[in-house]
Amino acid sequence: MPLVENQAKHQYSKMRVLLVEDSILLRESIMESLEGCFGLQFDGVATKQAEAIALLQQHPFDMLIVDIELAEGNGFEVLKATQLESYRYERPVYIILTNHAYPQYRLLAKKLDVDYFFDKSMDFDLAIETIEAEARKFRSR
Repeated sequence: MPLVENQAKHQYSKMRVLLVEDSILLRESIMESLEGCFGLQFDGVATKQAEAIALLQQHPFDMLIVDIELAEGNGFEVLKATQLESYRYERPVYIILTNHAYPQYRLLAKKLDVDYFFDKSMDFDLAIETIEAEARKFRSR
């Protein structure tokens, strides 16, 4: 197999992640915590709802890591964009990582079939472990 084809195949075998987080400190913390995770790559980073939806319309992602309350818009609307009939890619794994783990948000997340819902202040390490486990599962497909 030519080198270019091999590199392309290797690149696409990684789990493509879109991170939607408006806090630069949290974005950096999430990305640094996962930088050693083999088989996972951040193919997109968005700080606003509209920016995230634009990325979702242009590229497929295997996982969305989404904050609920953004400076402009909210993470639930980002997830809903992948549930429209017009969304042309496979449904990604949904992970909500938020400081706003209110019961009404958990209920809405359940209605939207969110795979994982984490409170940043209480479950950050568990969230990172879960993302790493999903990347391992993705690689073994």
